[in-house]
Amino acid sequence: MAGFLLCVALFGVLYLGAVRTGGGQLLDQMMQRTAAGTWNPLPELNAHRQWATVWILLPPVLACLALGHRRGPHQRWLILLCGAAVALGSNITTQLIKLIWSTRPALVTLSEEWSANSLPSGHTTMAAGAAAAVFLICRPRDRAFWGVLAGVWAAGWGGYIFIEGWHLPSDMLAAYLVVAAWTLLGGAVVHHVEATDPQLAPLPAEPGIPGGRQAGMCLTLGVMGTAIGLAALLGPVARHGLAEATASPTPWLYMAGAALSSAPAFLLGAVLIPLFSSETKHLTRMARRS
Repeated sequence: MAGFLLCVALFGVLYLGAVRTGGGQLLDQMMQRTAAGTWNPLPELNAHRQWATVWILLPPVLACLALGHRRGPHQRWLILLCGAAVALGSNITTQLIKLIWSTRPALVTLSEEWSANSLPSGHTTMAAGAAAAVFLICRPRDRAFWGVLAGVWAAGWGGYIFIEGWHLPSDMLAAYLVVAAWTLLGGAVVHHVEATDPQLAPLPAEPGIPGGRQAGMCLTLGVMGTAIGLAALLGPVARHGLAEATASPTPWLYMAGAALSSAPAFLLGAVLIPLFSSETKHLTRMARRS
């Protein structure tokens, strides 16, 4: 519950800073405009976005079905339902937020495309929510490994969507927070189900914090990416001032937007992996005692 409330608070701070302040809008729109005007070697996403949803959802859905089968018969469908509820709830929440706060104050007029509120990103929520479902559905002993893959999937699509110029970087950050909040709620239900599993598989033996190696990998990627993004964004601002630093598109803004649109997904993974692993270890000890 504390983690859920923290995600809600961080979302509120992000919304106020990125949507309700002129400086936040300026930085956001300049990063997006740089991405929209910069060539990249990646395949161009469909302009009408029909196929984007398929590529985002199909691999995680197949992974969920396979991992659900590996869990065994003990309340398998309840675990699958919980994963689906997290993915669906995240996407519904994102659309409700856009519907309730549907306008963006015209504090900056760099682009007419952003008169409506695009925070959070729907496609990033879709990718991160599907990845979170995989994270919850897999067996507890495999959760740290799949947590890293879930972070890669969410971060990859967040960065891709920014590079294609579809969304502002703050939209991706907000999507990650929405999914993290739902993952914590869904995780409470999953752990309750796992607590009644008489065949709960123990975690792989490893020294230190359970899932520490995988969490450390996510932490390294998240900290490095976020540091690079903030340095590329705030370095020129500190040297030249906000107006001059954002006067025209630069490679620094492009680098900052790509990093800040993807790296935070790894930071959330670095928190969720040891949190879930520690709870699973606790459940395993209780099962052994009983």
